[in-house]
Amino acid sequence: MKTYRIEPGDTLQSMSEKFGITPVELKAFHNTRCELKDLIGGNDFPKHLNEILIDENWKEVSIELIKSDDDKEVEKIEFEHQARYRCEQNNLILIDGKPSFSAQIKTQYLLSKNKSASNYKLNVQLEDYVTSIQPQNMEEAFDLIKHIELIRDNISFVYHNGKIEKILNFNDLNKKWNIFINETSTSVPFFNELKSKSPEIINDFIENGKKEFSNENIFCDVISKNLFFHLLLDIYNKEKKDEYSFSQMSQIFPEVLLKINVVKTLVCDNENSTTYRLVGNLNKDSVKMNAIKNLYEQLYQPIIKFSFTEFDFIYRITYELEKETNVLLNASVSIKESVKNNYDVITKYELRKVEL
Repeated sequence: MKTYRIEPGDTLQSMSEKFGITPVELKAFHNTRCELKDLIGGNDFPKHLNEILIDENWKEVSIELIKSDDDKEVEKIEFEHQARYRCEQNNLILIDGKPSFSAQIKTQYLLSKNKSASNYKLNVQLEDYVTSIQPQNMEEAFDLIKHIELIRDNISFVYHNGKIEKILNFNDLNKKWNIFINETSTSVPFFNELKSKSPEIINDFIENGKKEFSNENIFCDVISKNLFFHLLLDIYNKEKKDEYSFSQMSQIFPEVLLKINVVKTLVCDNENSTTYRLVGNLNKDSVKMNAIKNLYEQLYQPIIKFSFTEFDFIYRITYELEKETNVLLNASVSIKESVKNNYDVITKYELRKVEL
């Protein structure tokens, strides 16, 4: 750890760019090591703060190495702040009805929209990312995941009909990934541990990262699964009917694709807002239950002992839109994939709009 002097004109954003990291990482490192009076509370340095604490392993990089011509064009787009959201995601795995793993992830996003009403361009900034993991010996693994999430901390994109059509600053994201892998990854303990003990796992991790950050279609697919983006894209898809279906990979059984049938209903319509509910259930005709049963017997029955029961997937979303602006005010998501009584993967997600 060392100190870095804050010069006139320095911001969290500009200083983090100097080291090829994100503002969230910079603030988190400083705040967990500084005195109480020197805490950075918002997105600006306190006026009295002259120095910030940084990791001695961080190396300064040239900003010009990060920004491409495409990224400089993105800077010319006028984005107007539309809403700030705080989100809480709780993931829980139950084995034989007993918790075996839990993770809580709290995030804060700033959503901005291109000022041109005819232009479907959005910018999403991840402003904060806080985790709590049980069992605690999994925390270092999630710290590595957090570093990857923070590479995606600022995404500008074009969307239409509920799909991301283009990532406007994709070159920037690709270069941030390369800086992480080539320079800053060595400061992540779990990355070094895997590299030493399980090189084949870390090689797969690197290869998957290369695919995501070098192929725009794969990147779009990855972030569309993030529940914040999933909500935005789904809710603002004007062409989506009241009954539709989508597909996603099973979280319990590898390489099994699930088809979910969804029905949208109006819950409440008052003077200021409208509330809708999405109810999704597994299309069981699209799943080969004998194959699911065989996978369960191979992967889980030796540990759980109990025989295969019934496989199901349940998907529920309730969300409220402000009438005047059509801005999302709050949302609640509940997803459960399970082999009844034996193995459950449960996700709860809450989103609420806060002050800009």
